[in-house]
Amino acid sequence: MLDELIRDSLSNKSYFSNPYPLFDKLRESAPVYYSQDIGGWLLTKHEDCDSVLKNSELFSSKGRVTHLLNQLEPDLQPQLQLLHFHFARGLAHSDAPEHRRLRGLLARAFTPKMIESIRPRIREIAKALIGNLPNEIDLISNLLTPLPARVVGELLGSAPEDIPDLIRWAHAINGLYEKGGRISDDKAIHAEKMLHEMRKFVRRLISNRQAAKSSDLLTGEEDVISALVMQEEDSLSEGEMLSTMVSLFVAGHETTTHLLGNGWFALLNRPEWIDRMRKEPGLIPLVVEEMARFDGSVPRSWRLLKGDTEVSGVKIPQGQLVLPMLAAANRDSAVFENPHEFNPLRDSKKHLAYGKGVHVCLGAPLARIEAQETISLMLESFPKIEFAAEPNSLMWREDLALRGLTKLPVKLS
Repeated sequence: MLDELIRDSLSNKSYFSNPYPLFDKLRESAPVYYSQDIGGWLLTKHEDCDSVLKNSELFSSKGRVTHLLNQLEPDLQPQLQLLHFHFARGLAHSDAPEHRRLRGLLARAFTPKMIESIRPRIREIAKALIGNLPNEIDLISNLLTPLPARVVGELLGSAPEDIPDLIRWAHAINGLYEKGGRISDDKAIHAEKMLHEMRKFVRRLISNRQAAKSSDLLTGEEDVISALVMQEEDSLSEGEMLSTMVSLFVAGHETTTHLLGNGWFALLNRPEWIDRMRKEPGLIPLVVEEMARFDGSVPRSWRLLKGDTEVSGVKIPQGQLVLPMLAAANRDSAVFENPHEFNPLRDSKKHLAYGKGVHVCLGAPLARIEAQETISLMLESFPKIEFAAEPNSLMWREDLALRGLTKLPVKLS
């Protein structure tokens, strides 16, 4: 019965426009459920999702992409050698002690103080983009895609002219995950090709920083790659550096685009909150946090089970893919009162939009700043912001790993 419900919601695309009724049904009748169509165990209770994310010893981040790639035919595997190699290492694809070491090294170059220090630059980028907007736009392509791409690109040390390529590469690599626990041949082959291009680009950035270091022209404060290159003790290997830098851009770009896109969609459906923020700008950080809880851009996390276990009384065997559905956890009434209501005044501290545990999103502070500054500048620049199309007519990405609109047409006064 539930298999049929999941299959129908995927085939008629109702899942992508609004997955929350399905999550409610699963949480009520089978909060730990194996979906053959999605290819993993779906967890929809906040308690279970929280527990899995915090238990990195049993629920592993290592080998997840290999798990997907190994589903493909053996004669295809020789065409995917770089994907196998690249995703076998790096910050997002490791467990302790390797992950602890990589996270510690990166944290030195990615401190909260450093992130907060670039708030003026984020505002400057957002202001330039917003200042050139016409009266009727697609908010996704005109503002919410280039903004985080520029911010993360600068943070990693790329130039503005590199941004279109970075966007193209990130979109291709994120395409690996759109089917949840499954993978398609064409997406894997395309991602392999784009990964070759992106690694070549990142390798050139690293080489430039290393040459500047040798010439005493590098301080370590220029960008994240510079800071990592300047580290003398226990520095990252080239493979670790390449994998981690690719992950930082891929994870920090489209996720922020759709955090803001989904958030603006919620706000435009509730213009009273737009009016309140104009009168009370201090509400903006609360609104941003509620945007993440209410309809975040990353609806699921994923882990490989390292040993047989039980979750809420359901036995799951070793080697299975477990999918904590973050979006479902964030609408669990056991934790959030009236969870389907958009209410920035609620206590949303327990939301899981940025994950939890050792793999909690490193870029969450950056995403919050980008969202706060963008909303603030939009409200300052335009006395009226409204839909330029019927909300129900808008199309959502057909993607299980990244939730977002393909377009968000708005009118700006």
